[in-house]
Amino acid sequence: MFATAGIAQQIHGCTDPEAKNFNSSAHWNDGSCKYKTTIYNPPFKYLLPEAVSETSGLIYHDNALWTINDSGNVPVLYKLSLETGEVLQRIQIANATNKDWEDLAQDEEYIYIGDFGNNMGKRSKLKILILEKNKIPGSGDTSLKVQTIEFSFPDFPEKAIKKKNNNFDCEAMISIGDSLYIFTKNRGDHQTKLYRLPKTAGVYQVQYVETFDSKGLITGADYHVQSKEVVLVGYTDKTWQPFVWLLFDYQENKLFSGNKRRIDMLNIPATQTEGIAYINGSNCVITSEGHPLFSQTAYDFSTEKWIRKGAVSSKKTILKTTQSED
Repeated sequence: MFATAGIAQQIHGCTDPEAKNFNSSAHWNDGSCKYKTTIYNPPFKYLLPEAVSETSGLIYHDNALWTINDSGNVPVLYKLSLETGEVLQRIQIANATNKDWEDLAQDEEYIYIGDFGNNMGKRSKLKILILEKNKIPGSGDTSLKVQTIEFSFPDFPEKAIKKKNNNFDCEAMISIGDSLYIFTKNRGDHQTKLYRLPKTAGVYQVQYVETFDSKGLITGADYHVQSKEVVLVGYTDKTWQPFVWLLFDYQENKLFSGNKRRIDMLNIPATQTEGIAYINGSNCVITSEGHPLFSQTAYDFSTEKWIRKGAVSSKKTILKTTQSED
């Protein structure tokens, strides 16, 4: 007779060969990878037009970039030429105002506009606007209506905070499956809290997922459907030093459970990086808001050199069987 043993004990550890603590014996990525300080100088792409001087979110759709301006601006979604950055089209949202639009996300059917900026911690109820892609004409400016998601934070205090160093500002959002994930911009502790909510119109209290020590202010995000990579862009408080966090090889949708690699962009200091979007493959575009000291700008960025060099999948398992004969 033959007996078969079960799955061998899995060894947990860092599975990324580029990490300082890479464990070649590990079969399961436990999120412990540590990396050397990584400095990268993103290539200048072009200056953005004055119409989007307060660009605050970015996606790539219909072979073009789409962006919005933040608080107090007109409620317009702008289509920009990928090659030149010029405005190709304006979509005015007829049944909404721009209280504080901060990021964009998308899936195959919809564009999601995050009206959830909360710089002074006064807003207890926030919004996400849902725009149907198939209503956007191929060319020409137009006005369209949206559906609305209203939400609140489960841990928001009873009294409005009314100060800038709060942990309930929000400027980044991605879409995965049937959910939207939002990342807070915490001036209070310089971390980011991740929340989840449904992507259908309605009124919700968002579900807290986890907190990550981002060591800076998270202002934009995007998700790569095929590779399941997540990119977060932001800058440090007070010094305004831009950075990107790469999240990859995580478990299910636990976005901070896998590899977390930070890229510091030291050649563009004092830059208010606000938006990031995957364009094709690992290639991205980063946009920064205009300021009296610098102009609104787009930069090229790619994750390829840090993610596509053979990092071992966290789902790698080894099945060992032994046979014995009675």
